[in-house]
Amino acid sequence: MEQESVLTNSQVIFQMSTIPVNLPEELKSFVDDRAQKSGFEDAAAYITALVAAAQKSQNNLEQALLDGFASSPAQPWTDEEWQAIRDRVRAHGTQR
Repeated sequence: MEQESVLTNSQVIFQMSTIPVNLPEELKSFVDDRAQKSGFEDAAAYITALVAAAQKSQNNLEQALLDGFASSPAQPWTDEEWQAIRDRVRAHGTQR
């Protein structure tokens, strides 16, 4: 991986790494098109934003799980609650 230093607006220096990515032409065209339509400088900036969004989403999920573990003790579900879940799953399956 190649690295370069980048100075941001807040004057913090980050080490940026380069990862070569090979894409089929169809995907490259898609990425180029989405980058342009989304107002990114180039495909690399678009992909960086996608990865950053995925990382943020993962962090939010992990934090929600940790918050859930730290909350009040869990209560066992009743037979009625289990049945309601089964009914929702079955209803969802028939909607496809």
